[in-house]
Amino acid sequence: MLKDELLLEIDKFRAEIYPDRCCFCFTPIDYKTEICPSCRKTVKIISGIRCMSCGMSKNDCDCKGKSNFYSGITAPYIYDGVVRDGIIRWKYRENIHALPFFAKETAKCIHESFSSVKFDAVTFIPQTAAEEKEKGINQSEILAQEVGKYLKIPTVKLIEKIFETSRQHNLPMHMRSGNVFGAFGCPAYESVKGKTILLIDDIKTSGNTLNECAKVLQLNDASEVYCAVIAIARSNKRKKK
Repeated sequence: MLKDELLLEIDKFRAEIYPDRCCFCFTPIDYKTEICPSCRKTVKIISGIRCMSCGMSKNDCDCKGKSNFYSGITAPYIYDGVVRDGIIRWKYRENIHALPFFAKETAKCIHESFSSVKFDAVTFIPQTAAEEKEKGINQSEILAQEVGKYLKIPTVKLIEKIFETSRQHNLPMHMRSGNVFGAFGCPAYESVKGKTILLIDDIKTSGNTLNECAKVLQLNDASEVYCAVIAIARSNKRKKK
């Protein structure tokens, strides 16, 4: 107990010199508050009954129940405004300390949305060796590891990326599905067969990458695949409204 109290005092002293920063806007914040009052007011949360196809609330859904290879998807936030800024800062390592917060919020959302589902493993969207060398890190993997810790589910690499693809965000929506078609494989058949898998990524835009990876898991006899991300982007249709 004394050791824990000492570590807490040391951490408080650290925060006086190097203050904690908001996980979204990166401004200094009070000790252990995670996000600033301004972002707390403007952050766009996905709430209420969700569409299991697109992950948005029923009021924001315009996917019309599109069929996917995954059984459901969930996320705590809409990918817009301060949420978008915060995730970009985290991805490009300006605010690496936001990881525990993003993982905790995603894990809470998974627990709420899929409370009756018993997951056998957590996995993630993979990168090729060249992509990992270029980026130095796979954000989906480290997010999955943290989410797995919160949910007490083992995180396992079950999917591999077979060849390089163009970056999805650089392509128009109608080209994204073809860009990732056949790009992933699953060398761990025995680890997938009959299992219920939780597939993690940082954001969902078109959803094609998640769906392609879910397809690979299904082709290798996964029982069910569910997806979770930190945030979901509004569709172009919804943005125009």
